[in-house]
Amino acid sequence: MTADARNLAEDVADMTDDVPNLAEEAPEMRADVEGADGAEGSDADEAEGFPGGPRDPSVLTSFADHVAHAVWSGQERPNLKLVSHGRNVTLIGRPVPEIEGLVAATGLSPLIDCLVVTGDLGLISAFVERWHGETSTFHLPVGELTITLDDVSSLHHLPITGSLHSFHALSTEEARFLLTELLEVSAEEARAETALTRGAYVRLGWVRDIYEMRCQARRWIVAARAYLLHLSGSYAWGVVALVHMYDQLDEASRTTTRQLAGYLTLLQCVTDDTYQETSPRASRWLTSKAHMKGITGAPYRARCDALTVTDVSWLPYTEHRGVRAFELISSFQGQLRWGPMVVTARPERVVRQFGYIQSIPPPSVSARLSHDDIDDRWMHFAEHVLPASELCLVPGQVSADYMEWFFCISHTFMIPTQAGDQPRDAPAADPEEYIQPPSPQVPVAFDPPPHVDDYDGYEAIAQRLERVLNLRMVTAATKLYEIMQDCLTIARGGASADGSVRARQRRRTEH
Repeated sequence: MTADARNLAEDVADMTDDVPNLAEEAPEMRADVEGADGAEGSDADEAEGFPGGPRDPSVLTSFADHVAHAVWSGQERPNLKLVSHGRNVTLIGRPVPEIEGLVAATGLSPLIDCLVVTGDLGLISAFVERWHGETSTFHLPVGELTITLDDVSSLHHLPITGSLHSFHALSTEEARFLLTELLEVSAEEARAETALTRGAYVRLGWVRDIYEMRCQARRWIVAARAYLLHLSGSYAWGVVALVHMYDQLDEASRTTTRQLAGYLTLLQCVTDDTYQETSPRASRWLTSKAHMKGITGAPYRARCDALTVTDVSWLPYTEHRGVRAFELISSFQGQLRWGPMVVTARPERVVRQFGYIQSIPPPSVSARLSHDDIDDRWMHFAEHVLPASELCLVPGQVSADYMEWFFCISHTFMIPTQAGDQPRDAPAADPEEYIQPPSPQVPVAFDPPPHVDDYDGYEAIAQRLERVLNLRMVTAATKLYEIMQDCLTIARGGASADGSVRARQRRRTEH
């Protein structure tokens, strides 16, 4: 598919013609001098308090070509051009009532309500600077974060299960045949359109015109095909959305790249007070020019440098689970593909986003699998999911050695410190410092009964059940919720709902 301007790529200057190789001009990174804060770096880095690159380069192996290296060295990249695929829905509008059922049956209708009209360039650029393809994550002062399959499912209500999408490039003759068969255009119309676009492509405006004409002729099946072609022609759904976004972030994080495409609701948001929880979560955000201009505060780069664990919403969809439940496949570890495009999902690096304590992740496996092997692992995903870990006592908790390790392998800050500034060290991983924000709590009996056998074990079970309920990881009024409440009551020493079970009483011991 191409835009009405025939080719979006024609709007962007060649990515290598007018942009200098900032990585070559930036000073070479050194890793043989101790910095003032215990970090290895050059003499200049020592004065700044923290180096601009990883002290241990074994993880971010291509950092010298990364935009973060150039930014730290004082080389600013020209602004990115944002190409949002949400424009497709804006151009064609909602489907006519006669084909709404046909569109809904494809699972793509949530896209109609999830529009991104205007991108917040500052916000998106700040996160692009922190994306690394080696880890498929954003690197921030609090550790690593990423876009997961659960994000795609919760934000867009698109299916994330099923076979991975395969396709092959069409020849011009094949494209003409499909146009005549599926959209019922004449051979002359199909030939004229492909000749105008110089290949097996069609313009979105042309497809929109076909849709409107088929609606007028009450050719509803053909109209639905045209609508779906317009809706999804330059947008990938489900797993494909994640693959496409990862691939675009990998490309945009290089110093010479000047464009980022994709469905940008995966990267930005501004609150909409009219949002209804039954809608896709992406509908909660406003993205018009007026709202983008209304964002104020310090520059995003500085705000990201100052980020703390309490600034992050680690479990943002707890209120939405009754509408879109968490799916086990969201924690799949391994390679994903869209046709020949392959990326790697690494949830083991962001387990806090799944409610677990983050520890040092195992080394990444970079061996490229065949497409058949990728498909086979995906279809047997239960054998390749994130293993269960220790639940967080507080959101965002990490192991004692994680932050020290992370500061060694990453570029935690983007802005060099100035003369006289205090060195910036890895924050202590101390849950005692965390202050839980106010949130609705589940009423539970707090005082344990006296003389309960194996009290410590019951209390440990009760605390874990209470935490899951208070975080609203289970939807209220469901059968599972009632069972967990019943188990919590028993663990606290009360009787079960039907009165048949009660925690055993500890025998009294005479002294």
